[in-house]
Amino acid sequence: MLRIEKVGGKSVLMESEIPFFPVFKKGKVREVYDAGDFLLIVSTDRISAFDVIMQTGVPEKGIYLTKQSSFWFKFLEEEGVETHFISDDLEDIAEITGESRLLELDWLKGRVMLAKKAELLPVEAVCRFRVFGSAITALKEDSWIWDKVEIDGAVEEGALIKNGPVFTPTEKSETDDKISYAQMVSILKDESLASQVKERTIEIFKKCNDYAQKEFGFEIADGKIEWGIKDGQLILIDETFTSDSARFIPDKSKEYFRKWLKDNGLKGKSVELPEEIALNIAALYRSQCDDMKLFEN
Repeated sequence: MLRIEKVGGKSVLMESEIPFFPVFKKGKVREVYDAGDFLLIVSTDRISAFDVIMQTGVPEKGIYLTKQSSFWFKFLEEEGVETHFISDDLEDIAEITGESRLLELDWLKGRVMLAKKAELLPVEAVCRFRVFGSAITALKEDSWIWDKVEIDGAVEEGALIKNGPVFTPTEKSETDDKISYAQMVSILKDESLASQVKERTIEIFKKCNDYAQKEFGFEIADGKIEWGIKDGQLILIDETFTSDSARFIPDKSKEYFRKWLKDNGLKGKSVELPEEIALNIAALYRSQCDDMKLFEN
């Protein structure tokens, strides 16, 4: 059922509804519809942290995520990386799917992406240029299970990995548990495929981070991407280097929200957000879009 609420006088999409397309999957933030040969991915304004969805949404968050992800998909396609991305233009999507009724859904504008169908790989491909949080703990407690890293200076928040990016995959699950490369090979049951995932993930992180620094003036400090298989080929899927899925320097990501939850003893709880916090998150995500010049004015 379509559910649109108000936060700070602004509309917030909490649940989408497209009655003429069956639901394919509902995630914490995105709701995916089966559009025949394609998937229609709708980014809501829900926000989650520590595997819990909050009771309050963030104004236009889904629009900002779609803008960021679409940019990187388009950039990577131009660089020769095959992705699931087809279009984020509603008129194009209506024409491609042959479903003109999409144009009547005003709430859908700016937050929808048409994608190719692919078989999801059950791992998250994570890379780090800098160490934060759990990575610091793993290094200090000698529980680091990935390739050896060379840290520039002390092991502290934001320390640069001189030989980065380092590949630090996690399991694709509710808790996203860390896994070694050997464990990833076991999960994928294909050493050649695992090697491709690792090599191509590192390549994408380097390519996008170099571009972000040169053109936009920020770093991609760490983040995750996901891969799928289509027609026997590895393709990039899901979202790419958004404020939800990556950390930046200067940082304009979900870390601000995670810190607020931890500082207020709310980690792991589904809570109503103070209006000020929801609007601050919205402003942060919008600022990341502005850094990337994603809006015309």
